[in-house]
Amino acid sequence: MDLLSKLNKGLRFGGGASSGTLIHENEQAILDAATQLLNNSATGAQLLNFAAQNGIKMHVLRNKTDIGYVAAESMAYISTPAGQSMPGMRAVIHLAGALRRAQQETIPGLKTPKSALFTPKDQYVTTMLAKDKDVLMTQTVVVYEISKVNGLSEIVDEFAAMGYLSLYKAHQEDMKSQGLE
Repeated sequence: MDLLSKLNKGLRFGGGASSGTLIHENEQAILDAATQLLNNSATGAQLLNFAAQNGIKMHVLRNKTDIGYVAAESMAYISTPAGQSMPGMRAVIHLAGALRRAQQETIPGLKTPKSALFTPKDQYVTTMLAKDKDVLMTQTVVVYEISKVNGLSEIVDEFAAMGYLSLYKAHQEDMKSQGLE
């Protein structure tokens, strides 16, 4: 079974909301396939190496409605709604985002402000916008690299479904203009 099939199988119907735990019952299978796919990107491999070197633990959570990611200094989470399936490539994209968020905590200017209450509002907003932009650019590069290395158009299709096709195309054009495609 190829990696994408394993990932899709693991993400299919993420368990019922009443099973008593937030951890997805297929967490290990999902993370195994997602990290193998992510490792096919130079940027993804760098994120995984950072996570390994810094003891960043990765988890797949079930929640009520959202598909997304969250990170802290020592954890990277992706989440999928309980009882629903999640597109496999979205898990890879979100894992890249969660790992980059964790990595940002080591980068001056991208560390999460300690509190919105104690940080001037304009500084807080500026930092959080810079963090979002940085994550999105990292995800774009990962999507580009995985699609080029593996020929997996599914990851580009999923990025487009997330609303970022124009960003992907702009990056692709930038690579062409630099003679890197």
